[in-house]
Amino acid sequence: VTFPDKSNLRGRREAPSFSSRSPSPHAMGILGRVRAFDAFPKTMEDFREKTTSGGVVSIISMLLIAVLVIYETGSYLTPKRSVDLTVDVSRGEKLKIYVDIDFPELNCDILGIDAIDVAGKAQLEITNHIYKEKLGRDGKPLSPGSKKDRAFLTRHVKNTSLPDDYCGSCYGAEKTPGKCCNTCDDVKNAYGKAGWVITDFSNIEQCVREDVVEIMNQKDKLIPGEGCNIHGFVEVSKVQGNFHICPGHSFEWGGRAIHDMSVFRGQILNLSHVIRRFSFGDDYPGKQNPLDGLKKIAGEKADIGMFEYFIKVVPTTYTKGSKTLETNQFSTTEYLRRTDPQQMMGVLPGVYFFLRNEPDSRCGA
Repeated sequence: VTFPDKSNLRGRREAPSFSSRSPSPHAMGILGRVRAFDAFPKTMEDFREKTTSGGVVSIISMLLIAVLVIYETGSYLTPKRSVDLTVDVSRGEKLKIYVDIDFPELNCDILGIDAIDVAGKAQLEITNHIYKEKLGRDGKPLSPGSKKDRAFLTRHVKNTSLPDDYCGSCYGAEKTPGKCCNTCDDVKNAYGKAGWVITDFSNIEQCVREDVVEIMNQKDKLIPGEGCNIHGFVEVSKVQGNFHICPGHSFEWGGRAIHDMSVFRGQILNLSHVIRRFSFGDDYPGKQNPLDGLKKIAGEKADIGMFEYFIKVVPTTYTKGSKTLETNQFSTTEYLRRTDPQQMMGVLPGVYFFLRNEPDSRCGA
C-alpha cells in the first residue's frame, strides 16, 4: 500500500489560503487599497454550486428590482400637484369662452349668439371671433368656415341706385323729424333703435325695391337636413351673467335686451346639440372640461325648451417651474325647461349657459 505524501496534502489544503490571501497593502495601488475593505469576499469557483431554485430566486429578484426602479423613477419624474384656494379680488378682467358646438337640425341663418352680464352689458348677435359652418346630415361641413351676420334674418339680393334728392320714409321709427331712410338697412336700423320689429318686409318700399328676401317668410327657413357648427370664442366681463345660442332676433330697447321669436310660433325647433368643446381660458396638462363631448338629442315634442347649464367658474393659476398660466376651471349642472311650441310664453327655446364666478384656485406642479 502506497500512502500519499502528507506534505503534498498539506500544500493542497493550504493553497486556497495562499491564493486568497490579500497582498500587502504596501504592494497595492489605489484599487488594491479599496479591495482591502471588501467585506464580502468571493468564494472560489470550486466551492460554488448552481441550483434551479437559486436561478428562480435570482430571476424573480431581478424582475422585482426592475419593476421597483421603473416605478420609483416614474414617481420621481411625475410632478405632484398641490391646490390652494384664495379669494379672487381682481376687477374689470375679461373672460374668454371657447365654444365648438354642433346643431344638426338647425341651419346657421336662424341661429345667433348673445351674452348678457349682471351689470346690464349686452352683446347681441355676436359675430366677432365666431364662425359658422353648414353641416350635412352626416355631420360634415358643407362649406368652409366663414363669419355669418344674421342681423334681422334677411338677405340682400339686389342693389339699386337712387336719385340725389331721394328721401325715403322711416315709417314712424325715426327719432329725428325729417330723417331719411333710403335703404332697407336704414329702415331696419331705425326700427331696431325704436325697439320695433319688422314683421312684413313686403310693406317696406325700400326692401321691396332692393328685392330683400326675408328668411322668416321663406318656406325653407328651416332647411331640412342642414345643420350648423358654431365655433370660436366670446369675450365677456368676469362677472355673473349668461351666454346663449338660440333662434330668432335680438335687439336692445329701453336699456333691455329683447329677443323676438314670434316668427317661429307654432313650429317645433329641434335643439339637439353636441358640445365638442366648451372651456374658459387655455388648457393645461390634466385639465378636464366637464361639457366636452356632451350630446343632447331632443325628441319630437318632449324635449322642446331651454337647455340650461349652470356653471361655476373657478379662476385658476397653473404654475410649473418658472412658468405660470392664468386660466379657469368649472363645474356644471344641467336642466331642461320644457315649453309649449304653440305658445312659447315665458320660455325661449335655446341653449343657455349661466355663469357664476367662484374663489380663486392656484394649482402648482
